[in-house]
Amino acid sequence: MAIDYIPYIRKKVGHDRILSVGLTALIENEKGEILFEIRSDNGLYCLPGGSIDLDETVMEGLFREVKEETGITLKEATLFSIFSGNKNSLHYPNGDITDYVSLNFYSKVDSKEAELHSLDGESTSLLWLKKEDIPSEDKLLLGQNKILQQFEKFKKDKMVVVD
Repeated sequence: MAIDYIPYIRKKVGHDRILSVGLTALIENEKGEILFEIRSDNGLYCLPGGSIDLDETVMEGLFREVKEETGITLKEATLFSIFSGNKNSLHYPNGDITDYVSLNFYSKVDSKEAELHSLDGESTSLLWLKKEDIPSEDKLLLGQNKILQQFEKFKKDKMVVVD
């Protein structure tokens, strides 16, 4: 059984800076809309995702996070980008600082079959957005705009983007 990594490591280091593997899902529906959530901790828009737990594979972690945050059971996902470095550091409202190595995946779902609901309370809303309705960068969680740009590059070049 996987160990919930972030609470586990935070007991040891408090709010100090840590490194974690972040998993993000860019989920697109049959209309080309992208699934976003509005976070309950800071009110920012973001794609579903979270951190991998100890003893979990990358795909187990991705599927678990998507299920917890959206209610969607993904069956498959394609890696389209990886990024890391100090520009990928999140400072949380509670004082935690986490640098992420972000693994970003794409999955397509039929929104008629996807009953959206948050199981973990990390979001206040889940919504499908057309590309032109995606909020400006100041309303997005750090790194989300970069993920969206990397996805466009992936679609064009058919190669995983590493930064």
